Amino acid sequence: MGAVRALSLATVIAAASGFIVISIGTWALSPVDAASFQAYWGLFFALAGLLDGLMLETTRSTSAARMKVNKARQTGSTAVVEGHAQLREAGLGKLAYPWRFAGIVGGSVCAVILLSGWLWMPLLIESTHPIGPIALLGVGLVSYAYQATLSGVLSGLGLWRRYALLIALDAVVRLVLSLAFWALGLGLLGFCVITVIGAASWTLLLRGVPRPQIDVSPQLFRRHVYSAMVASGSSAAMITGFPVLVQGTFRGEVGVAAIILAVTLTRAPILVPLQRFQSALTVRFVQAERAIYRSLAAPVGLVLGAGVVGAAAAWLLGPWILSIVYAPTYAMPGVILAVLTFASSCTGALMVTGTATLAKEKHAWYVAGWVAASLGALGILLLPLGLYEAVCAALIIAPAVGAGIHMWALKDC
Repeated sequence: MGAVRALSLATVIAAASGFIVISIGTWALSPVDAASFQAYWGLFFALAGLLDGLMLETTRSTSAARMKVNKARQTGSTAVVEGHAQLREAGLGKLAYPWRFAGIVGGSVCAVILLSGWLWMPLLIESTHPIGPIALLGVGLVSYAYQATLSGVLSGLGLWRRYALLIALDAVVRLVLSLAFWALGLGLLGFCVITVIGAASWTLLLRGVPRPQIDVSPQLFRRHVYSAMVASGSSAAMITGFPVLVQGTFRGEVGVAAIILAVTLTRAPILVPLQRFQSALTVRFVQAERAIYRSLAAPVGLVLGAGVVGAAAAWLLGPWILSIVYAPTYAMPGVILAVLTFASSCTGALMVTGTATLAKEKHAWYVAGWVAASLGALGILLLPLGLYEAVCAALIIAPAVGAGIHMWALKDC
């Protein structure tokens, strides 16, 4: 199977798995617990999105180092190749080692969650003791830090089949366990386990992975990762963490569980595959030396086109599908489903422009675009608007602002 085909199949599996697991949660749990599960799911993947800064910078730096080595070999120069080897053999630490930094970052995030979770976890989960979900969240994110690093290494080295297997394995583990836990009636805590368990998939695929070469010093690698984490965390707030923002700003209002489910379902077909293709896009944009707008045109156009087609389908078929698959509590007008589907493509376009900005090492602008989008979305949710109006406006206007910032930053590339 070709690398592109394998990666495409893996993203389809990931998108379908997320859709099915969320659906099983609504069938297996009460509406209150289902809303808690969706908020917990969103929180985990929002924080995992924060840690995706490790994946993005590891991909960029590994890919850039590989390009430098290949170019040196093609031109007959051995300086770059020998320089990398000598630094490694001397143990001088002049080049970053991403695995060590993954442990530091993951452990720090875990410590913050374990120390502070008792303050905010009860706001998301009401029907079970918060200690279990807090501990699962912390341990799961430590594991995800290593998974994100492995994803970056595999992508940067061009090992796309193994990267695709990692994506698929993560998704399949959650899907299989969700079916088993539903049959066993394990309830909300069981679905919290399902949320984090896929992050251990990296342990099955680490064997035989080459030690990566990085093109920057540990200090610069840390700086780049922190910038990428701020931006990827902001992007996660806009993507998987958005249900948490809705739950926090409209908690207790009628229709919150329904709009959270609608946002999750309309985003999965576009954003889940796109998230998995970010590493491939990073490599594409790294290699686009002076034609970045031309390289952006195809993926941005494809994402927005998918949003238009998806919006039409959601308008026509969405209410009927919801009425068959879910309880009447989750009913949603077709026009709202259509707007939410197109809004997901706006966020997708922001993801693409952000990946290009990061690939061109414009880390500050990358951060600025995502922070502006996430703060803009939160600001719109806090306006005196109705639930539907606030959610739809936030998911269209805020990404457009962020993408505009990224495009401006890329004007000289």
